[in-house]
Amino acid sequence: MSKDYFEDVPPELILVLATSLSTASLNALGQTCDRLYKMLQPELESRITPELARDLLVWAAPSKPHIVGKLLAPPHSVPPNPRGVWKSPLHIAAQAGNLETTRLLLAAGANPTAHWEQDWYQPLHLAAEKKHIDVIKLLLDNGAPVDSDYGCDGCRETALHHACAIGHLDMMKLLIERGANIEDRGHFGTALGFAVHYRQREAIKFLLDRGADASVSVPLFILLVGGPPLPHEASLLYMAMDLRHPSSPRYPRRLREGTRPTKWEGLPLGKNRKELMALLFAHGASKENTMQTISKHVGALAKEVECTEEEYLEIIAGMFKEAEGAIPDVR
Repeated sequence: MSKDYFEDVPPELILVLATSLSTASLNALGQTCDRLYKMLQPELESRITPELARDLLVWAAPSKPHIVGKLLAPPHSVPPNPRGVWKSPLHIAAQAGNLETTRLLLAAGANPTAHWEQDWYQPLHLAAEKKHIDVIKLLLDNGAPVDSDYGCDGCRETALHHACAIGHLDMMKLLIERGANIEDRGHFGTALGFAVHYRQREAIKFLLDRGADASVSVPLFILLVGGPPLPHEASLLYMAMDLRHPSSPRYPRRLREGTRPTKWEGLPLGKNRKELMALLFAHGASKENTMQTISKHVGALAKEVECTEEEYLEIIAGMFKEAEGAIPDVR
């Protein structure tokens, strides 16, 4: 609409009209041209109650830093940690990756350790899930604890665990440089456990090169409620071998490929499985510890893949041999 459209309308008439309009309609009218905006802005400002200002702050947090700055400043002075909202403005800004809004909220006193939902998400966790590196840096600079965890019902993880699961090397490097504990444990074990579970080769190599312990045991199930069959945990090498768990209905790797074979494919090793096993062997993973788990449950394991115990152990020995032969290649 032309800026001159309302030029001939008397200001007094416009202001009288404004008093009979709803706030939403008044705002829409103010957007039609600069003259109306300047004329109606005082009336709009006078209608912003503390409750409306709080709601506007939440609404503006993802993408409107100029409005956020105005609401945080006098005369509105909206608290940066408002009560009665579903998700805090800082959580929203961090999840959206809006660096400017995140900076404004933190400068006004927004709490970087505030929790959201039953999973206890902090702004750092939402920024990590959306891969917003600059926002992660800003939150860490302003006191966000790098090893804070989120998740419920045993599904605990940290920002580093998530970065390892998705293989995001830049995020992993940043978090480790800021002091993240690579041996901190979550529902897939250590950071290395998350990387192995999700078959993230480069992340595995990155962690091993920085001293991650390849000999630790990790959980085989996220939840233990309801008593899943043993074993409940095993070595990283066991996980890298992608062995089917006895009586488990899950086929994690093969489901991701969209198939569900009726017969176990033990040999020859695929490139990914061979490299993962070789990497762990090269950094101290114990074949003996893995064999203890396999030997203890060999009957159930063999039954799951429809072969005899002897055939199963022969296949396992072949897997070890192939992987050990690949150690020079991964080094």
